[in-house]
Amino acid sequence: MRFRITLIVLLLSQLAAAAGANKVPVSKLVDQMIHRSTLAEPGGRPFYLKATITDKGDPKSEFNGTVEEYWLSSTKWRRVVKLRDFSQTRIVNGDQVYEENSGDYFPVHDEMLANEIVDPLPKPAVDLMNQLGLMGAEPGSGQGQCMAEKYFNNSEGRETRVLLAYDCNSGLLIYLWSPTCCYGVMTDYRKFHKKMIAYATKDDPINIRVDTLKDLDSPDESLFAISQPTPSNKRVVTENLTETEARTFLVSKTEVQWPKVSKNPPEKSMTVNIVIGRDGRVKEAQTYSPVENAIEDAALTAVRKWTFQPQNVDGVPAQISTSLALPFPADYQKVDASQPQVRPMFDRMRTIGDLRLDGAPAFHMKASFHSEDGSAKGTYEETWVSPKKWRREVSLNDTTLVEVRTETAFYRTFPGKYAPRLADDVMDAISFNLPGDNGSDLHDVDWSVTDAKLANLPVLRLSSGYISPQGKPDPLARQYFVEDKTAFLRGRYHYSAVTIFNDLQPFGEKTVARKLTIVGSSPGKIEIAIDTLEPATNISEGIFMLAGVKPVYTSEAEDQRFTQPVAVYTVKPSIPGWRGRVTCAVKIDEHGHVRDVDVKGTADESVVKPIRAAIMSWEYEPATINGHPSLGFVQVNVE
Repeated sequence: MRFRITLIVLLLSQLAAAAGANKVPVSKLVDQMIHRSTLAEPGGRPFYLKATITDKGDPKSEFNGTVEEYWLSSTKWRRVVKLRDFSQTRIVNGDQVYEENSGDYFPVHDEMLANEIVDPLPKPAVDLMNQLGLMGAEPGSGQGQCMAEKYFNNSEGRETRVLLAYDCNSGLLIYLWSPTCCYGVMTDYRKFHKKMIAYATKDDPINIRVDTLKDLDSPDESLFAISQPTPSNKRVVTENLTETEARTFLVSKTEVQWPKVSKNPPEKSMTVNIVIGRDGRVKEAQTYSPVENAIEDAALTAVRKWTFQPQNVDGVPAQISTSLALPFPADYQKVDASQPQVRPMFDRMRTIGDLRLDGAPAFHMKASFHSEDGSAKGTYEETWVSPKKWRREVSLNDTTLVEVRTETAFYRTFPGKYAPRLADDVMDAISFNLPGDNGSDLHDVDWSVTDAKLANLPVLRLSSGYISPQGKPDPLARQYFVEDKTAFLRGRYHYSAVTIFNDLQPFGEKTVARKLTIVGSSPGKIEIAIDTLEPATNISEGIFMLAGVKPVYTSEAEDQRFTQPVAVYTVKPSIPGWRGRVTCAVKIDEHGHVRDVDVKGTADESVVKPIRAAIMSWEYEPATINGHPSLGFVQVNVE
């Protein structure tokens, strides 16, 4: 299946007419559009609809099929979708849901079209437009197409947009573009009682057309009867994830074989929208980036071969929708030599201060740490021989966490079901790796370089992930604060905490911080002092052996296996008098600690705060990919 950019030609005279029109809030325009053209409007007239979905380029496509819907109200309806390889019967009756599925994958494009033909302005997109305060030309002010649009930074800090296009004269919807949906162009409007209904979409490779639309008079109640609601683990769920989240559970990828081109692309990267099936394989891939066909073909061919760790929503395997930014090769781009580049900067940082590179000399380190309030104190010790041979130990109060890496295995041991979060934070602050270390992944397009200040120190900020307009980074964002002239690392943001590196001293050919301060950890400020740093000599092989400890993974056992996070400690939120249900997107680090909770379904802070506080204290067995602990994501329902 091929996707091409939909080109909408706007005449200059039409744009000029729209530009001179009165501007009104888009919220007013959308309310009018919903009332005039949404079949499934709450309180609307019952209807029966049958429609056909067609892939115009392939009569045997898996996306071809039919949609049949019996609609009594927004809380009582029945829909049957029949495609080549998948069918679904879904009945909603009050708070009960029945869903019968045949086949493993529900193509998201078909699902969107089935929704669009009865509800072309879904609530998430409407809420986003209202939140952004879009304004548009008042209908009746001219001919042609009017647009209301706004660019904004998404959750990963990348520029995106929401766009509403409508007829300047009639005010009827033409198309909608938002991060949560990308619909075809609405066309063939016909009267249905007092509404004007779009009978089809156009200009996309896959479109839908209404064959039958009529009143639903005296329907058979058995159509909506649910004797046994379908449990959530039997339903098909599609979840939207950011690229940063999706890439953390990437298992294998095929590199793009970039072709020779007659003209370089206008941007440094292209965006590919994908849907990952419940088996972890890419089921759909499309791009709307303005690139030559050969570039599009090469990118989509490679991405369709990628595999991911299957993801769960509330313990149920889910389809995942996300977007990937694929950077173009260097020969496609004109590099501005005056601007700092991410990869060379990380290379300079490695040369100046990275102790743990392949081929580096062995060392022995001891450190001590304490919290500002005195509630936590402990020690850290590390013996490092190579990237695949080291031992690290943190003693915190009366608990000891030990990690050992050998040529063939990785061990991790601690008392109880989970390690103290602070112990992992201290170990990570001292022993972290830079992106690109020892052949690890460095996805250049994820990173930006800007001038910044760390306290009063001028630095370059290397950042990946979303940073709000107020400068607050997302908990999963990564930031490094670096002196431009020296390439000394002076600060690092990781999992909502900032580590400051001071008292820089030479050690061999490197320069190493001997004083570290963690700001933003759960106990408050943590002071770390590197008390001993010396070459490692006469190393006993016994320190790399942990009697009776089973390895977390071994090199011999590595394969394409993956496991989901499993909760080992939970506490129920206390919300007196609250009755309801919310879904929480929970992000869990590679040690099993919860690092972020996004409460969806309510904006009531009296509900959000206690739920978030409770789940932030939960602990998990971490997700794994090929046996290696990995960042994980789960959806938790709270009611």
